[in-house]
Amino acid sequence: MKTISLNGAWMGSCLSADGKEAFAFSGSVPGCVHTDLMGSHIPLDLYYRDNADACQWIEDRDWKYTKTFCVDAVPEKTWLVFEGLDTYADITLNGSAIGSADNMFIRHRFDVSGVLREGENTLSVRFRSPVREVQGLEECSGAFTRERMHTRRMQCTYGWDWVARFVTCGIWRDVYLEYGDEFGVKNAYIYTENLCGDLAQIVVEAELENYENGGFIELKVKAPDGDTVCRRRYFCKEASFKQYVDIPNAQLWYPVGYGEQPLYTLEIGNKAYRFGIRTVIIEQRPDEIGSAYYNKCLEIKDTVSGRIYDRNEEFSGFRLRINGTPIMCKGANWVPCEPFPSAETDDKITTLLSLAQEAGLNMLRVWGGGIFEKPHFYSECDRLGILVTQDFLMACGEYPEYKESFIEQVRKEAEFAAYELRNHPCLVWWSGDNENAVFGNDEAEDHHGRTVVHNAIMPVLSKLDSKRRFLISSPYGGNFYASKTVGTTHNTQYLSESIFPYIRNTAMTDYKEYFSTLLARFIAEEPTLGAISLPSLKKFMNESDIFDDDGMWNYHMKGNPALSVTLFDLLQDFARKVLGEFTDGADRYFKLKYNQFEWVRITMENIRRNLGFANGLIYWMWNECWPASAGWAFVDYYCLPKAAFYSFKRCAGELLASIAKSDEYDIYLCNDGLSARQVTVDLACIKEGKVVHIAEHSVRIEAQTSSKVCGLPLAELPEGAMLICDISSECGCDRAFYIEGTLPLVKCGAPAIVEQTGNSITLTAAEYIHAVELEGEFVFEDNYFSLLPGETRTVGFRCAQNGQNSELTVTGYTVKAE
Repeated sequence: MKTISLNGAWMGSCLSADGKEAFAFSGSVPGCVHTDLMGSHIPLDLYYRDNADACQWIEDRDWKYTKTFCVDAVPEKTWLVFEGLDTYADITLNGSAIGSADNMFIRHRFDVSGVLREGENTLSVRFRSPVREVQGLEECSGAFTRERMHTRRMQCTYGWDWVARFVTCGIWRDVYLEYGDEFGVKNAYIYTENLCGDLAQIVVEAELENYENGGFIELKVKAPDGDTVCRRRYFCKEASFKQYVDIPNAQLWYPVGYGEQPLYTLEIGNKAYRFGIRTVIIEQRPDEIGSAYYNKCLEIKDTVSGRIYDRNEEFSGFRLRINGTPIMCKGANWVPCEPFPSAETDDKITTLLSLAQEAGLNMLRVWGGGIFEKPHFYSECDRLGILVTQDFLMACGEYPEYKESFIEQVRKEAEFAAYELRNHPCLVWWSGDNENAVFGNDEAEDHHGRTVVHNAIMPVLSKLDSKRRFLISSPYGGNFYASKTVGTTHNTQYLSESIFPYIRNTAMTDYKEYFSTLLARFIAEEPTLGAISLPSLKKFMNESDIFDDDGMWNYHMKGNPALSVTLFDLLQDFARKVLGEFTDGADRYFKLKYNQFEWVRITMENIRRNLGFANGLIYWMWNECWPASAGWAFVDYYCLPKAAFYSFKRCAGELLASIAKSDEYDIYLCNDGLSARQVTVDLACIKEGKVVHIAEHSVRIEAQTSSKVCGLPLAELPEGAMLICDISSECGCDRAFYIEGTLPLVKCGAPAIVEQTGNSITLTAAEYIHAVELEGEFVFEDNYFSLLPGETRTVGFRCAQNGQNSELTVTGYTVKAE
């Protein structure tokens, strides 16, 4: 097929109630109303302070986009293709109605043969208000707003607890004319059928178009280095064909940290596809009655969240294997990186994904309240070795699955997504939705989400992507699906019943022990909150907002209707109780940032101590959709890492040390690597600023295991002292610590700067510094790390994406002496 792009400049109009033009503006495709009106009819900076309030009127209007274009000759058969229309739209060409749309997530293709004419043509798209379109329909039950569940468009921008309300309209992806009637390949599906030694057997299934008179199809497979490893030629006069291809000396695709990411190329007919050779299984081995894992599950059931959600009598693990290798999944949830997805750029996606790989992240879950991401997103995950799980696009509600029209819409989405994504090696499983079926189970006659999953999604995937696992929902497994002892779980599900009441109503002196109870077989959402860096904060808040007031903090953090207090209040409670009372605005601000570093540290160390029992920890969330002040993400809207980024990076390392307390101080090592390691373990304590050496051990930790390697009697740690564990091996070093109770921090003298260049800084400390904070529009090799007295550390850094040459500041905080 040949194409003629219709992207670029369009004319936009705001329509009054009688359908007449209220005002006109210059539009751009891909784009949307909000981005087109920025700088003219809405504030210049939509994200500064509370400017977003000034654009809420947009959702109540109808809008029209028009383009005049010329064609030199009219093909006999031509289609008009919209890759994305948001959402309720009527399309006319040269005054003739050619079709309508009511789904943002799918491609729309209209036959314009006989309507398209030689010379000048006028194309118009009229968008109806998505808010007024659903007025009067039966109200659905769900989180946040309710009207969203009748409309097949991005759910989160109706307002969530991490993004403002931005309900827009527009042609948000490419639009073009498509013509041609040549024999060729319509689409192809490539998957690994078997691995046998160094031989891989792949299968190519293809659908053909204009095949009635037959023709030749050439199939060619190229290795990652470009050499052709297979070439075949077929005569075809059928609608589809299926062929097996053997590839000797196959190079296997692995997630980052477990191997390389070689990508082959399939050239078939007029199409080319990149693919990886790998097998994927989800191992769900049952726990034997009386085993250590079985008994741990019984303990988990006897917790606050367990008593609410867990009815399981039998338990089983949940572990991903790639090419037979067990994978410890360490990652986060992905949401659209712009509130207007037409504004997403390949550069920003690459930056966010490269930061993820740099931090040691090997899995992203594409959350169901967003979109099917740009093709570039999945291709980059293939290249970088980041595993992807993909939700279908429903979240936190009871959708109108009793309506056949809704079922049909989701069926079209499933078909679109399967064709678009199924060849990516990064994609390891699909999930039917986000949290719609938390109280479901496999034996239930009915539960929320069951009808649409069984009637719309599963039949499509069984036909188009039968080799990939499909999970009914996220979370999924056991009784209930939100339970922790079978399948996947969301610890965010327990926020209102367990986590937030604990933060709000206790002194949190046992916070390490409390968070250790939030254990599960695979956590697909793990919550954590924290403030962003000062350079980013200053882009949308002023000095008074940051240090003296709560108004803009709350405005740019948003709230959750399930909670009786704001998320910002809960964040302050955590920071104040764990890190100490705030002495002033600057002290509060630091603790709002470091709070998330500590939250990630204790939760990730806990999961990795339990490697084997727990095999996945996916945080909520990786990136931001708009400039959030102190939200859930690890990287802010401007692509600047938060404190949590550096905590995750440390805890995601191949070799990790951690300390837990039982009848003694237990020293754990976790080795995610593929080789056993000989490790030096050095124990010391810090009391009144002095470091006292305790013991040194040389231990061996086997590959892909976690175990207690030594212990320290409780009596050997002086009261009020901090226990430090330094480990070193050929694969690197790590430092863990343990202190009784909370972690009160106070500002201390900054470390001395020994040397500073344009890309590194060398620091040394005269006294113990628990957290060295490096601040500026930079990505640091490390941050919020500790320095022992006399210790020197060199840290590399680079300018963040779109960062300015901002000042680099260095601050130190130490543990407050009791």
